[in-house]
Amino acid sequence: MNRPNRQPQMNKKELYEWVMMLGFCAFDMALYLDTHPDDTEALNYFNQCNELYHSAKESYEEQFGPLTKLPDQPLNSWDWNTAPMPWEGGR
Repeated sequence: MNRPNRQPQMNKKELYEWVMMLGFCAFDMALYLDTHPDDTEALNYFNQCNELYHSAKESYEEQFGPLTKLPDQPLNSWDWNTAPMPWEGGR
């Protein structure tokens, strides 16, 4: 991984792409671990990707709103998407 745990100042597009790259990395490693469960180096890499993914996702959502309508925490109200929709120029 080239980026630190704390994301440097990125614009919305850059941070979104970083979140998507990290999500792909974590998911790809999870698939690999399905067939290689004893590979401790791969497990360590998965954990690193997953931690960075959750940190980047949290940073994105704090700045720009939720990425999905499936929240990480229980909701108090159903207002998950108050930002513009993708077809309205949001992402």
